[in-house]
Amino acid sequence: MSDERLKLLCVDDEPRVVHGLERHLRERFEVLTATSGAAGIDCVKEHKDLAIVISDMRMPEMDGAVFLRHVHHVRPNAVRILLTGHADIQAAIKAINQGQVFRFLTKPCPPDELLAVMDEAQRQYELITAERHLLQQTLVGSIKALADIMSLANPAVMGKAVRLKRTVCAIAKEMQLERRWQVEAAALFSQLGSLSLPAATVRKLARAGPLEEQESREVRRAVRAANRLIAQVPRLEPVSRLLDVALGVEAGETADDTERSLVSLLQLAIELDSLESRDIGIAAALKAMRERNAYAEQLLDAAERVVARSHEAVLRSTVLITGLRVGMVLDEDLETQRGVVVAPRGCEVTPSFLQHISQFVEQIQRESVTVLETPACG
Repeated sequence: MSDERLKLLCVDDEPRVVHGLERHLRERFEVLTATSGAAGIDCVKEHKDLAIVISDMRMPEMDGAVFLRHVHHVRPNAVRILLTGHADIQAAIKAINQGQVFRFLTKPCPPDELLAVMDEAQRQYELITAERHLLQQTLVGSIKALADIMSLANPAVMGKAVRLKRTVCAIAKEMQLERRWQVEAAALFSQLGSLSLPAATVRKLARAGPLEEQESREVRRAVRAANRLIAQVPRLEPVSRLLDVALGVEAGETADDTERSLVSLLQLAIELDSLESRDIGIAAALKAMRERNAYAEQLLDAAERVVARSHEAVLRSTVLITGLRVGMVLDEDLETQRGVVVAPRGCEVTPSFLQHISQFVEQIQRESVTVLETPACG
């Protein structure tokens, strides 16, 4: 069992019950309290690291089952426990069967029984957290490896994907969004459909140029096929849904506030990248978006802060191609003497990139290239 005290929320419309729970649990948990479902939801939204939620079943305006369903949507990893009277046992069983509740306790609940269930709840939360971290690390590592392989297949297409991933990652961290790995994966996979498109169409997309009607249909088909492929990979279904909504290839609604934020973030990153490809500065692009109310103020504010910091922290320099190091980012295309793009602007230098580029050193028409790097890069 972890030595760190987990956050626990107790919700009951009777203050004496809340105080009793707090008295028994405060030595082992950081206890938060609320005396209504609405106040409990506000608390759940405020505390992103909430581990356990205990709620009474019978409360005015919002009963415990409905409240815990809200908790499930906002904080799906929080372990949920329902307090019931004997008359509410059927409702409690229904809530458990619907998958919304981990355990239920009948009132009055003896302290030893309460503490035993809390032990189980803490172990359940730690198990969920450990599984989530392992899953994310495994998925993110696999996604990055796949992106490296796709970069070898079409550097120009994947260069854009890597730029998008870098943008959404920075802004998502600034906003402290949950499930950030989903939007990072969506950014990397957002260009997967382009790998099956004709080279001429890909070049138009890279320049954000206008497409013919037939080309637009081909792009939609390619994106739809790529998203269906992603959806077949276990645990990547949310990524596929993000792409469907963000790229507009399928009609659909987002599941919750976090998913809506992730969709908007990906759309903003795609639009910024397109505007940059037309030599429109990021500052001017963000100003135009703000003027037309294209995105939420919170998202635009976060993007502007990220841009301001990146301008201060990023160092631009010119290095020999043979002197490229892992972590650097190309600030211009690398082309062969025949004009074939070997690595695009925005491409991050990785071990596989260095192996790939070593095969073209003699064919590249320059000896040095402009790169961007943060102080931590070296």
